[in-house]
Amino acid sequence: MAMHLANAVSYITDAEKTQEGVLVGSHNCGVDTALQEMLSVKRKYGKTDKRQGYHFIISFKKQEVRPETAMEITQKFVERYFGDDFQCLYATHDNTQHVHSHILFNSVSWCTGKKYRYEKGDWAREIQPIVNELCKEYGLSIQDIEVGTEKEPKKWDKTKQGIFKWNRQITLDVEDSISFANSYENFLKLMELKGYEIRRQSGEIYIKPMGEKRFIRLTDISAYYTKQCIESQIEKGVQHKSRKTENLTPRIVRCRKNYRKYVPPTPYQKAFFAKMYRTGQLKRKPYSQMWRYKEEAAGVEKLQSQYLYLCKYNIRSADDLKGRRNILDTRIKNLDEERHQIYKWRYPHKPALALLKIIEENEARASYYKEGSTFYAPYYEKWKEAVEALAEKGYTVGQLMEMKETVQNQLASVAKSKKEIKKEENLIDSILYGEGRTQVIERTMPEPEIPEISNIPKQNTKEADIPEKEMETENPRKGGDTEKEKFLEIENPETENKSAQTAIGHMEKQPAQNEKQEQPERIR
Repeated sequence: MAMHLANAVSYITDAEKTQEGVLVGSHNCGVDTALQEMLSVKRKYGKTDKRQGYHFIISFKKQEVRPETAMEITQKFVERYFGDDFQCLYATHDNTQHVHSHILFNSVSWCTGKKYRYEKGDWAREIQPIVNELCKEYGLSIQDIEVGTEKEPKKWDKTKQGIFKWNRQITLDVEDSISFANSYENFLKLMELKGYEIRRQSGEIYIKPMGEKRFIRLTDISAYYTKQCIESQIEKGVQHKSRKTENLTPRIVRCRKNYRKYVPPTPYQKAFFAKMYRTGQLKRKPYSQMWRYKEEAAGVEKLQSQYLYLCKYNIRSADDLKGRRNILDTRIKNLDEERHQIYKWRYPHKPALALLKIIEENEARASYYKEGSTFYAPYYEKWKEAVEALAEKGYTVGQLMEMKETVQNQLASVAKSKKEIKKEENLIDSILYGEGRTQVIERTMPEPEIPEISNIPKQNTKEADIPEKEMETENPRKGGDTEKEKFLEIENPETENKSAQTAIGHMEKQPAQNEKQEQPERIR
């Protein structure tokens, strides 16, 4: 497990390259016990597999900096970049003409237990800017971040890689089509969908890759690609349906998966497919249109939850629903009182729980000090003081741990119950005061009385005969006055409710042929 990490530590701290250990330093760990402390952190958080650590190298120009200055720059970089998260061991080597520093750090954070994650572009965004800033402070040359960050795509070199052949690509496509086909004809259709042209001649199958000029016989690629062999492979992979019986419960008979290793396309294939796409022979798949129905699906799901809730509690009227809401309000008050009693019981033990927190934070660091690392002496003192104070109060660590766990479980249970009740209350509110309820009330309103039209002045009927276009040309500002008159007509009724109902009834009961007459009447 720790072989590679131990080899890296041995290489970095080589006495011949570091002036007999003078140019060796550490961060968040001891120099002599760095390896043991890193492994102890891995075992503590259960992350002893996969990547063990990371190795950075800071190199300087030839005869530009002294080893002592390079050591100071490395120390400042480690403190600024890693902070208090990761354990680091660094050293400066002066055995070559280019003085350089090595930084080895643990892949697991000793504070949070999370692993270090290097994303693409972190070097240009975070690492190199810190090095450049430190080099500027010491008057050293810096590296241009923009140079060399982007690499040009490699091209197919015939002298080194030879002439590109389609045999391997065809083999991969044939195997993939066989794994998904349910018959020999279906296999040929799948090959056509992959862009191959199929030709049958004298009982043999010939295929031509997209963009090529010549056909290739399938059996020339492999002797196992005859019709009989392909059909036998397909027959072995097809799932046979079991006989249906009344007493037989459904079960998974076989789960088949294609474990073919992914082979990334070569630069030549990338350029070839790009050319096919530009010429229109390859087309991009259309984007999904599911976002159009997102709101409708959410509405249907909401209605379904409301209906199921009403059926579950046998609710027949709005009074039953309000009664259910009152029951939930009473349960919320009981849960609040229960949480208050938990806090009230915990209050006398609060100082002891604060000491327990200090002990838990510094327990690992105190163990490092006991093993001989003097770097953790301050943390050990904090831990020791907290343990002594806890003993004076008459508590033990085991008692407080059990008490803390009990309180946390009780509070979590109360919060979970309260969350469920709140969710149920929101569902009830959506049924009582939602848009669907408003629409039902509006539709069940009584029909308003029809207003009398016999008292309309004769001048209005004359104006109604004038075409609309002529009225607009004579008075272009009349449209604005129309809207104003409509507003005043609604805002100044004899009684507000009665006028609103009569206006609605008038709009519904008027025939379609009098619509043109109503507009000049309201304008008047």
